[in-house]
Amino acid sequence: MNKESAAALTILMAIASPLTAQIAGHVVISEVYGSGGNSGAVYQNDYVELYNPTYSAVPLSGWSVQYASATGTTWHAAPLGGHIPSFGYYLLQLAGGTNGIALPAPDTTGTMNISATAGKIALVRNTALLSGANPADSSIVDMVGYGTADGYEGGGPAPAPGTTTSIERKASPQSTAADMAPGGIDASHGNGWDSNSNAADFVAQKSLSPQNSRAAAERPPDALLPIRFGTLDATLRDNATTLISWSTISEVACYGFEVQRSANGTGGFGTVSGLIPGHGTTAFTHYYSYIDSPGVPGRYYRVREIDTNGAEWFSESICATSVSSAPAQENRGFSLFRNYPNPFNPGTTIGYSLTAAGRIKIIVLDVLGRVVTTLKDGRENPGEHSIRWDAGGVPAGVYFCRLETEGPARTIRLVLVR
Repeated sequence: MNKESAAALTILMAIASPLTAQIAGHVVISEVYGSGGNSGAVYQNDYVELYNPTYSAVPLSGWSVQYASATGTTWHAAPLGGHIPSFGYYLLQLAGGTNGIALPAPDTTGTMNISATAGKIALVRNTALLSGANPADSSIVDMVGYGTADGYEGGGPAPAPGTTTSIERKASPQSTAADMAPGGIDASHGNGWDSNSNAADFVAQKSLSPQNSRAAAERPPDALLPIRFGTLDATLRDNATTLISWSTISEVACYGFEVQRSANGTGGFGTVSGLIPGHGTTAFTHYYSYIDSPGVPGRYYRVREIDTNGAEWFSESICATSVSSAPAQENRGFSLFRNYPNPFNPGTTIGYSLTAAGRIKIIVLDVLGRVVTTLKDGRENPGEHSIRWDAGGVPAGVYFCRLETEGPARTIRLVLVR
């Protein structure tokens, strides 16, 4: 072991105990949104999302989520039922209105109308109503006060949510709203960080992503350091082979990886590679790749990570046509090339070419399909061109650049880091 690796491992060992201690060993309140149905709201209903950072499913029958106003002492309850899966979620839909979009199918519903900006939420093992501004009842499993609430865990309340903002529990003490957003480096690491300080454990989140018990399980940070997938690309090359490449920002007890393939990305993933050895426990970035043959447009790929204890975890899935620089595209009159650099911060250059003049549109989308910016919209001459996206002020995460023509369109995947 070289000195650099030894020093990194020493640091990991030094932080192991604090990290382990502050990943909750119980179900936690992971996200709260109280503007449901209001003018300008993202969703039609208020909601409270729960997360289970433990290795066992937890039955919730007989439990309740309770609410009191920011300075109130009277509590209201919404009974729960069913169970919350290991490393999984549970969605409670509450009162709402006509504005916004529908929530994912909730696991249960309630009629409470919670405040959009300030209030107190408690997860309780029974349905007996709490009392007082800041109750210390032994039946309370978790509690969060937000905004100007006078009841909370630790030294202060969580930040105030808003019309387009929720409050979301972190995955680690370093997590930011961008890290926790879809495509962020902590997006698939669960919401299990619990230092018993609402002010420190929650972020105001603009990328709302309520999840129910049918959502994919998410892995919390490990005892040392979470495995963090960095980039993931599936590049179709001349319709002959597909290059699947990925990187890890860190690994913990990583035995190795397998590449899996699906026809539609919604299921039916099968392993197509042999075992690709991992790097055990490391705080350094590592790069991996695998070539699948034959290359077929529309296939989806994901990476299966296997721990030394046999546990397995999965990356997001990506379509092989999402990232392409295949010359075969020129047969259709245009090409969209991979951006450089990728990942990037704060800017990247995107190349494209046309064999004939025509009207094009180049836009950048977030992972929810929302337009972030329009880079070009107008007539373009034939030949090779490039355009730069300066992403200053845009949160880190995964984005997609799409070149639209009067016929087909092409998309590439962009990874913005901070």
